[in-house]
Amino acid sequence: MAALFPLLSFAQERIMVIADPHVLPQSVIDQEPDFDAYMQTQRKMLDLSEPIWHALLDTALKYKPELVLIPGDLTRDGESAAHDTVSAGILRLQAAGIRTLVIPGNHDLPGDNWETLYPGTFENAVKDADSHSFAAEPLPGLTVIGIDGSDGKAAIGTLSEATQAWILEQADAAVAKGNMIIAMAHWQILEHFDEQGTLESSCRFSNPDELRDQLMRHGVHLVLTGHFHVNGITTFRDTTGLTNDSLVEITTGSPITYPCPYRWLTLSQDRKQVTVTTDFITTVDTIADLTTYSREWMYVHTKNMIPTLAKKVWGKVFAKWDDKVVPMMEQAGLGSYAADIKALLPQTEEEQVAITQKYLGEPAANLYLFHSEGNENEHPETGQTLAEAVYTGVENMVNEILSANPFFQYTVGKFVIIPLARTMAEVPTQSLVEDKTQRQSALYADVTDDLHPTLYINAAEPQGYEEIEEIPCAVKYIRQGQLLIQKGERIYTPQGQQIAQ
Repeated sequence: MAALFPLLSFAQERIMVIADPHVLPQSVIDQEPDFDAYMQTQRKMLDLSEPIWHALLDTALKYKPELVLIPGDLTRDGESAAHDTVSAGILRLQAAGIRTLVIPGNHDLPGDNWETLYPGTFENAVKDADSHSFAAEPLPGLTVIGIDGSDGKAAIGTLSEATQAWILEQADAAVAKGNMIIAMAHWQILEHFDEQGTLESSCRFSNPDELRDQLMRHGVHLVLTGHFHVNGITTFRDTTGLTNDSLVEITTGSPITYPCPYRWLTLSQDRKQVTVTTDFITTVDTIADLTTYSREWMYVHTKNMIPTLAKKVWGKVFAKWDDKVVPMMEQAGLGSYAADIKALLPQTEEEQVAITQKYLGEPAANLYLFHSEGNENEHPETGQTLAEAVYTGVENMVNEILSANPFFQYTVGKFVIIPLARTMAEVPTQSLVEDKTQRQSALYADVTDDLHPTLYINAAEPQGYEEIEEIPCAVKYIRQGQLLIQKGERIYTPQGQQIAQ
């Protein structure tokens, strides 16, 4: 028996991940007289959220995964009818034997009745006394820890010290059992592109780096998130420490924003590998081609995000003026003009939004669509063309701002302001189009497959990825500690030798 023990393993099982469905029933829509005008301000297809939710339920009932996980924002804004619609759907899944686990997001307003809203989802789960965080063992050898950072519809995910300590205790208990751990949180812990924390600070927990390190130290190496509405996978590895710990974060896009995704996670029998498959809702009753429809909707309505983006970008410019711009101007012998140049910048939010929309609205919309599709690195020429459009927009915007003073435009603008503005724009833009996080840091693995990777979830095994020029457009992943490259249905070693699957 002792000799046979190492051969024992759990079954290979599949998990469906649905993030941010934002369900809004038609009954609520019918009661809102200004709903059409409201929709013009939204990039979310809330008017289709109910049929998309039912399409997701039908998909789950057809393919019968062992588990469904929903990391928050189940509803538009916590409407009772919306919670009732989602809860009824989850009861359908449970009646079919499909265990479903959910946590609240910032739109859900769960209050104290979360367990009443979703009966059965916390069955045989351990609950935190101070939040809706939980720990459950829905499958043999697997512990799911739900991390509730909603804190009463918090703009940024927040955890009390007591709740964070409780979560780590549950992780320790799972490790003691020898279980694989999947943490599930609405807010992200890792950055998925450079400057994400600056441009969209509400996407991450309020203490993301501390939480990341604590989870790794307590045996959590995989976390599922949502909130940002874009598919992304990134890995942090503590290469500077003694532990060599890693954390893989799989964030799943919303099914009511282009390209309407959801995910499948297939767990290996030894609970050390996760194979990710990304699928999409492509049709609903009223929309035959949901992919094209959602892309066109996103293109038009992404420009609604520009005002928020503009305020953040210009806030950063003014915040860095004295310690970044002025020293560069002084070095160029133009320091005496710093105050005059600053006075030419758009001072009001209305001015900042107008000029940003004029020059960056179109490039930003196209770049966001490109990012939403995932695996940007597979289309380097397209990505770089989109990036150059952003840089051209930045340059044209600076030229217009300084056009009132041609001397400033052709001296300070050309040699100081434009180079600095381009550098600021390049950090997030190149990170997006190259699909690389922390491009200059060894702490983040170069994981560039956002859609269909196989991930080795083990701190002792490096998440190594290499560029293989001989096999372009390939998926790189690790299987049983060995780096492999998949192109189509074929699998190769890094040396280009085809091997059996």
